[in-house]
Amino acid sequence: MSEKKVSIVMCTFNGMPYLKEQLQTVVMQTYPSIEVIIQDDGSTDGTLDTIKTFQKKYSFIKLYHNDGEHGVNGNFFSAMFRATGDYIAICDQDDIWELNKIEKMMNTIGGQLLCSCRTQPFSEDGSPVGYDSRVPNYRLPRLLYASVLGHSMLFRRSLLNMLPDLSNGYYGTIYDVILGTTAAACGKIEVCNEILVHQRRHANATTVSKYDHEKRRTPSMNNGLYILMWSLLNYRRVRPHIRDVFKNRLSLLENIKGAHSEEYKDAVQICQLEGVAGIANMMKLSLLFIKNRHYLFYTEGRGIVNYMRAMLFPIMQAYNYRHLLP
Repeated sequence: MSEKKVSIVMCTFNGMPYLKEQLQTVVMQTYPSIEVIIQDDGSTDGTLDTIKTFQKKYSFIKLYHNDGEHGVNGNFFSAMFRATGDYIAICDQDDIWELNKIEKMMNTIGGQLLCSCRTQPFSEDGSPVGYDSRVPNYRLPRLLYASVLGHSMLFRRSLLNMLPDLSNGYYGTIYDVILGTTAAACGKIEVCNEILVHQRRHANATTVSKYDHEKRRTPSMNNGLYILMWSLLNYRRVRPHIRDVFKNRLSLLENIKGAHSEEYKDAVQICQLEGVAGIANMMKLSLLFIKNRHYLFYTEGRGIVNYMRAMLFPIMQAYNYRHLLP
C-alpha cells in the first residue's frame, strides 16, 4: 500500500536570509511522499532565486506567484487549496524543522482531522523567546482564547471543506485560528508531544509585537495578582474590544460546517456572553468557566485556586487583549 501524500504549504514574502536553511529541512524529510507548494506574495529580494535553485534539484517543489499582494490569510488559504495531497502541513519561511517532522506527525494524527506538534522558539538577534513546557491544551473552549500555531499543524485536506465561508472575510482573525477552531469544533486535535519545529524569532517576524518585549509572566501567584490588578484598572477600556473579538468568533463558530464536538455548545454560549455587557451575563460566564475549567486552563482536581481562577477569568482575560488598546 502506497503512503498517503502530504502537501507542505509554504508562503513566502522577502524570506531572505533564512529561507535556504528552512527549505533544506523540508526537502530532507524522512517521510517518502511529499509535495511542496510555495506561493510567493511579491518578494523583491532573493527569495524567488533561492526557491528556483531548489526547484531545479527537487521536482516535487511547485512555485506559484500571486498577482498582487494577498496578505497572510489570503496567501495561505489560496496556497492550501492548490494542494493535491491527502494531508497538508503548514510551513513558515524562517523556521527550522526536524527531519522526521512529517513522519512523526503522520504516525500521530490517527483518525483525527488535525495534529499539532510542539515548537520551541529560538533567537539569533536578541528577540525575546519564551517556551511553555506544558503539554498543549487544544480543547475548543481553550482555543477561544488561544490558538494552534500554524507552523505546528498537519491536517487532513478534508478539513478545508468544513471551513466557514471565507469569501466575505476572515472573521477578524488569522488563518491558523480558523483552522484550529474548525478542527476542534468538528472533532479533536491530536498532540504529537515532541519538539519538531524550531521557531525562529526575529525583529521582522510577522508574529512579533511590542508586547513580546515585555517581561514574560509565567504562572505564579505574584503574576496572577499583577494580571488581576491590571485587568481591574483597565477592564472598562478593554471590554469593547473584547466584545468585538467574540462577535467575530461567534460568527466563525456558527458558520463551521459539521461542528459536533461535545464542547461546541458551551463554546457558542461563551462567545454569546462575551459579546454582550451586564453583570448578570458576566456571572453566567463565570459559571461556564467553572464548568469548563479543565478545558480552559491547565488545571486538575477541585482545588480552590482552580475555582477562583475560573470565576475571575471574565475580568482577568482583559490583560490578554491589552494589545488592542490604542
